Amino acid sequence: MTTTGTLRGLAAQVRSGRLAGDALVRCAADRIERRNGRLNALISHRSADALAEAAAADCSDFPLAGIPFTAKDMLATAELPTTCGSRTLAGWSAGVDATAVSRMRAAGAILMGKTNCPEFALGVDTNNALFGRTFNPLGAWTPGGSSGGEAAAVAAGMSLVGLGSDYGGSIRWPAQCTGLVGLRPTVGRVPRSGEQPTLPGADPLRVETLSFQDAVQVIGPLARCVDDIHTVLSVISGPDGIDPVAVAEPLGDYRDLHPREIEVRWGTQVGSVPVDPEVARTVLTAVNILRASGTRVLDGLPEAIGDGLDVYDRLRAAEPMNIIEALASAHPGLVSAPVQAMLDHRTEPGRAERAALWEDRTRIIARLRRWLTGERALVLPVSVDVPRDLHGDVGNFHLLIPSRAISLFGFPSLSVPVATAASGAPISVQIVAPPFREDVALALGAALERASGPAPTTTLKKRIPDAD
Repeated sequence: MTTTGTLRGLAAQVRSGRLAGDALVRCAADRIERRNGRLNALISHRSADALAEAAAADCSDFPLAGIPFTAKDMLATAELPTTCGSRTLAGWSAGVDATAVSRMRAAGAILMGKTNCPEFALGVDTNNALFGRTFNPLGAWTPGGSSGGEAAAVAAGMSLVGLGSDYGGSIRWPAQCTGLVGLRPTVGRVPRSGEQPTLPGADPLRVETLSFQDAVQVIGPLARCVDDIHTVLSVISGPDGIDPVAVAEPLGDYRDLHPREIEVRWGTQVGSVPVDPEVARTVLTAVNILRASGTRVLDGLPEAIGDGLDVYDRLRAAEPMNIIEALASAHPGLVSAPVQAMLDHRTEPGRAERAALWEDRTRIIARLRRWLTGERALVLPVSVDVPRDLHGDVGNFHLLIPSRAISLFGFPSLSVPVATAASGAPISVQIVAPPFREDVALALGAALERASGPAPTTTLKKRIPDAD
């Protein structure tokens, strides 16, 4: 059985009875059985319980009826452990679902399992001492990080959609590496309640709002197409009474927007690190597709983007990392060398210097907002290089310079595949929209999807491998 079609269409077939309530879950469970041993994307699963749950479910009136999904091991789940890929949390269970997970299940989706990530989601490849390395089902290159297990699971058909998290590119980069679509929503669109780690004994749904990471990190979906992203976003959005940042902003329907109604600025260079020529050509290809679709195109990114990269790097280097430090102190020798190095090399700016950095961020956001408003967007790379085999190295954060720069602003950003590298690895572009205008980014992403054709050197066809 194949699982082609959008989530919207598949759920409609389940609701109408044209597909059995457990049909999609059975297919995902079969993929887990056949593929996960090699890919190591899921670090725990509940296939038997998922099948029983799907078979017994009332599928008559649920937007995600019978849809199998997975969740990154940074998101709390009631039945399965949430370890954040760290030996300091081995076997720990929150005993409750994160809000985004709970909303997926309330909409009829079936949780298949938890997916691998680098320790505490700090890495551009997915590898840790607790569960090992995750492999990409599409080729010998990295599945990305930190939502690399999530991306590999969806790309291999072990779930039809996944929930990841994004601080400096952790949804956008894995989506590129696996040929998926990934959305970093606006900060405040999706509640972060239940995102880990929290200290043992603390409320696992509590949301901190004190650090830079708290100010920019988001939960968002990885899926096979733009429409699936919209379908899931409509389910997981909105305040939950727990996350103080989550707001009730309406979600526009991208299908109501035509590319000719949107104005775009574009560029390939952010910061001083050179961009791979294949990446640069892909961005130009995407821009030409949008121009041909009627989008008004202006050359050059706003200067605020480059300034944002500098402030992002300085604020991230000054992160207190209090919870991770407490876990490392409570479990000496159990955190990995890369995480310990981050703890050891944090900067400690004074109160005045830290306040100045936050003021710089506020000014830079205001500068970008002078142009990025209404039906406008930016198009730029996701990364400075094409996906390659990183040999399990979770470092190399410079790869994600374009994504890191955008994270500073907290605006929605879509990673959508456009081309393939000579190696066969997917190359995506990043579409950035004004706050709470995910519909603008999705409308442009849909235009790029519609333009996808058969030429393998210039376009990428979505594929969900059926077998190794």
